[in-house]
Amino acid sequence: MLNSCCVRHRPECFLYMSSFNSYHNPERKPPGWSQLFLGSACKGNFTHMIAKKCQRRQKSQKKPRHLGPLDDSWQERLADVVTPLWRLSYEEQLKVKFEAQKKILQRLESYLQMLNGVNVTTAAPRSEGLCCFLHPIIPSPVINGYRNKSTFSVNRGPDGNPKTVGYYLGTWRDRNMVCVRSNHLKNIPKKHSQVAQHYEVFLRQSPLEPCLLFPEGGYWRELIAHTNSQGHTMAIITFHPQELRQEELCVEKETVKKFFTRGSGAVCDLTSLYFQESAMTRCSHQQSPYQLLFGEPHIFEDLLGLKIRISPDAFFQVNTAGAEMLYRTVGELSGVNSNTILLDICCVTGVIGLSLAQYTSQVLGIELMEQAVEDARWTAAFNGITNCAFHTGRAEKILPQLLKSKEDGQLIVAVVNPARAGLHYQVVQAIRNCGAIRILVFVSCKPHGETTRNITEDLAKDKPLSLFMHLILLGPVIRCLEAMIKYLTLWKKGGQEEPYVSLTRKKMLINGEEVLIEWEVGHSIRTLAMHRSAYKRMSQIQAFLGSVPQLTCQLYVTLISAEVPLDRAVLIVFSLISVTYGATLCNMLAIQIKYDEYKIRLGPLEVLCITIWRTLEITCRLMILVLFSATLKLKAVPFLLLNFLIILFEPWVKFWRSGAHMPSNIEKNFSRLGTLVVLISVTVLYAGINFSCWSALQLKLADSDLVEKGQNWGHMGLHYSVRLLENVIMVLVFKFFGVKVLLNYCHSLIALQLIIAYLISIGFMLLFFQYLHPLRSLFTHNVVDYLHCVCCHQHPRGRVENSEPSVDAEAGQSIV
Repeated sequence: MLNSCCVRHRPECFLYMSSFNSYHNPERKPPGWSQLFLGSACKGNFTHMIAKKCQRRQKSQKKPRHLGPLDDSWQERLADVVTPLWRLSYEEQLKVKFEAQKKILQRLESYLQMLNGVNVTTAAPRSEGLCCFLHPIIPSPVINGYRNKSTFSVNRGPDGNPKTVGYYLGTWRDRNMVCVRSNHLKNIPKKHSQVAQHYEVFLRQSPLEPCLLFPEGGYWRELIAHTNSQGHTMAIITFHPQELRQEELCVEKETVKKFFTRGSGAVCDLTSLYFQESAMTRCSHQQSPYQLLFGEPHIFEDLLGLKIRISPDAFFQVNTAGAEMLYRTVGELSGVNSNTILLDICCVTGVIGLSLAQYTSQVLGIELMEQAVEDARWTAAFNGITNCAFHTGRAEKILPQLLKSKEDGQLIVAVVNPARAGLHYQVVQAIRNCGAIRILVFVSCKPHGETTRNITEDLAKDKPLSLFMHLILLGPVIRCLEAMIKYLTLWKKGGQEEPYVSLTRKKMLINGEEVLIEWEVGHSIRTLAMHRSAYKRMSQIQAFLGSVPQLTCQLYVTLISAEVPLDRAVLIVFSLISVTYGATLCNMLAIQIKYDEYKIRLGPLEVLCITIWRTLEITCRLMILVLFSATLKLKAVPFLLLNFLIILFEPWVKFWRSGAHMPSNIEKNFSRLGTLVVLISVTVLYAGINFSCWSALQLKLADSDLVEKGQNWGHMGLHYSVRLLENVIMVLVFKFFGVKVLLNYCHSLIALQLIIAYLISIGFMLLFFQYLHPLRSLFTHNVVDYLHCVCCHQHPRGRVENSEPSVDAEAGQSIV
């Protein structure tokens, strides 16, 4: 059964495939819930192939020179994209969705069967052609006009008017984007269409142009309409401020307020009107506050006997009647009772947890959006629910600590309801490694994408064959070929594999100031990035467990044989390039790990500085080791072995002295012995890197990430000081005892050149951290401060601009 591979301790796992505009009915409860997968479908999201056909049909049509007025053909084309099954009866739609889900589970089953040791058999009832039971589609109580939230765009319509409010047809890439009014769509309520129509009237009266493309200017942007079952309506207008002064912005806000209160827009009878100034594609309330122009700050919805508060940016299931069906079904699947804790991951406004609070001992919710958590807390207080606690932040950071504090023998039922981007891999790790979680209900709006990845990710990693291929230097080659094949596939499909994208947000330092940036990343691009990342990791393994021994051996043979054949010279050059590339990746990886919240870009000058630093450091170090070994022969082995063992056991000594327990989330399918083997492999790689150059990261075996993010300047200084002393000692041994090593060369000159070259590499390292580090403005102290401290025996002077705590406390106290 599928649950045997989801979590190490084998909880009961339910995959509930749904969508936020889904049709569900929990009254039809089939037997054997605790052993089965429940499948249900959504309107549009599981009709992937149909949507693809519609897109291909659009692409095959050439862009018309004159689009002409809006007619039935435009409306039908829009309906084909937004509601692909609208031509079928509802019963036929349910059949199509059922078959789509069946294919998804068949693909998932086929993938699992390819993995060694994964058992997908079950004694429970099974559907034809599946290893599990797929239940019939649960229909929605409401079929037409069910959406409680609609987002309307502004762009050129079929008649060429840029102030048209509706939905998009076409793509930016093909330059055939058209905005078509949506009042004919079956899933849009009349109230939303009414608000959109009057917003269009307002735009055509306004002297300001709409913002079609950010670089081209313009002001008026999209409209969002929220409604509840009582008919209350909240409208949100997004506006690009461009270079307008505050007084001019106030005039525009007053104009739109007047239009919807005393103008022709008053017929919309809005409960509240919000205005948001946004220079990005999407902005949260924290990034750019929603400004209430008039009306109530919130609207409320009655759901499962609870009064739910909905804020402007809080997410709520778009099909209210379907949401009730969904939440009831989740409650039946979860099997919560007074002896269990309900863990609601990605809880948004907390409705799932709040609706089940009366049946469980405690509800713990985790949500990224602060405003949604405030709504959840308000709902709990208003409805008199006292056994719920909601936490704000990233689930991958909060969940591991939360689970540690709850591992007291009490059973945990976990419900995850992530966005289309799926769960962070650390959340998946934490769930799989928490022995207290006995039941997991995964609600997915996109089972054919990220849900499959969440279920199967890490199951195919670190297989013995892959590890063997990596160790024999084929890993990077294979990863590179995988990335090339993925890129060629993506290129043949026109650069877009599927229409789903996710927004990625990171901070970026521009002229010393933090700027929040965001960009859209498609599923295919993210997959390609995953292959590139895997290629980089394998390149590091190849560099320090393959190329370093190879380069050292070839240099030693060259030194002893006193000749350099062409094939050996080529091998030495390629090995040196491989090691330098691996060391450069270590630097970049260290920066990315330490400053995960920032978008980091290394320019050509920074990369050149790192390359020179690493090339000189590695070349000098390996040449000195080779000369030292050639001088003492077998007598050098104890010294080199002792050096390596000190580096190898340093992380273990720190781990034993800390008294911490062995991390349990390194690999879900490994026993303690397997985890120990993985940790030993990591420390061997760590020792291999530090034996030849600075690793840029320190291992911390007690930490779940296995790295210490607070690596400071003092530790790096100690490393280079000790390495410099070792190199001087080995060079002196070569100078005085290596008489027969290089008969035709001056040993003193070679020794001096190697030490000078090593010192130059240290100089480039200091240059990088002082002037070229991409996030040097976040440093509490810089290189000059540290040298001033060493020379004058004073504490480093804190930099004035960083007197306030940094976003990352650990990063603020470290040089790297």
